[in-house]
Amino acid sequence: YYVTYNDLYRNLFDFYPLYMGILMLLMLIWSVIYMILAIYIERINPGEFGVALPWYYIFQSLNCYKRKVSPSSHRNSAIELRNIDNKWFQTKSESTQSYVSIKNLTKKFKKFYAVSNLSLEFYQNEVCCLLGHNGAGMLESDNGDITVDGMNITSNIQNIRKKIGFCPQYDILYDELSVKEHLELIAKMRHIDRHQIDSCVDDILRKINLVNDKQTLAKNLSGGMKRRLSVGLSLIGDPQVLIFDEPTSGIGK
Repeated sequence: YYVTYNDLYRNLFDFYPLYMGILMLLMLIWSVIYMILAIYIERINPGEFGVALPWYYIFQSLNCYKRKVSPSSHRNSAIELRNIDNKWFQTKSESTQSYVSIKNLTKKFKKFYAVSNLSLEFYQNEVCCLLGHNGAGMLESDNGDITVDGMNITSNIQNIRKKIGFCPQYDILYDELSVKEHLELIAKMRHIDRHQIDSCVDDILRKINLVNDKQTLAKNLSGGMKRRLSVGLSLIGDPQVLIFDEPTSGIGK
């Protein structure tokens, strides 16, 4: 049995009201509803590597979504740090605006505080290194607040991710893709103009010294070459913040 356009809103059966047009309309409506629910659930329960928003975030003002931290809040944090022993803490400069700010970071194990109200400021054009015991950074914090370029991670995580380049500890590569194809893939995911992708990829290849291996499949790369490729992937799009997790592991001199 087939249905024509004229049959869309005609009852197909005498014993049961069935209208194909109404069914198609209901399918469209339910598709939209399920899509909205999927987006909402993803925001409040993003999984292991996301930042969960409060369940009521959809009721918050749109201005709060892209709110910036006021300069006064930065000044207050600097004032608080002046009361701390200068032997262990460096006060923030009044004339310099931090790009990444961590406030009151806390991690507690039963009654032991592994990290207690740690506050850090990271500035542009600076390199900072965090050292710790193996596995020390694998757990989520219990409390704290982080802002990047004045945007809070709890309300602006999508915008913040556009500003960050990340090189994980373990290489995440596709065996059947070449070095160049990996870079092109990330460039497209970063929404780089298609006319600039080739020049961007060539520039990264020179920086990571893989020009002669750009057609080599990832599965045929050495451990050190894979690490260099992972670093190169994080550089795509010229991000404002670079986060490296043991980037030189396995790389020879």
